[in-house]
Amino acid sequence: MSASAGGNNTIHERRAAPKGSVIMRQGEKGVCAFLIQSGKVRIFAEHNGLRTDLADLSAGEIFGEMALVSEMPRTASVEALEDTNLILITRDVLNGKLAKSDPTVRALVPMLIKRIVQTNDDRMKKADNIATFKEMVSRTYKNIHGQHPAVKKKTMDNMVRPQLEAFLDALTEFEKMNRD
Repeated sequence: MSASAGGNNTIHERRAAPKGSVIMRQGEKGVCAFLIQSGKVRIFAEHNGLRTDLADLSAGEIFGEMALVSEMPRTASVEALEDTNLILITRDVLNGKLAKSDPTVRALVPMLIKRIVQTNDDRMKKADNIATFKEMVSRTYKNIHGQHPAVKKKTMDNMVRPQLEAFLDALTEFEKMNRD
């Protein structure tokens, strides 16, 4: 079903994506971004045959914008986690909005998109390395731990840390067993 047409700022199309459907695929040419009107989607990417879930998005959030700004192929795939209604935003609509924005914003948006793409690429390349994964898990624990008051830190140290250390030790053993 289409919305009214006319002018650069008109959103031209709405789309329904049933639960389980793939809305866009990694590697395809991007022709539009999607604003989630209702529902929930999962963004994921594949590298060396491994799937990495990048984010879950819901109503009010946008995906697919990187291909519009950078004109690069899609860097990730998106699947509907539940029945989802989408509003499509074309490159013309986006460019029209950017053209009307402050010159600083026009300069920042492509640079930020480029950085996001690079970060996602780096994350995918590191996802299949156990040592890097262990480092990422440890760093994440430290970051979360540091955000809590002393009382909660102690509880976290008593409840979570032993389990985390056992997990990291198991990964180390797995890595040793599977070396060539």
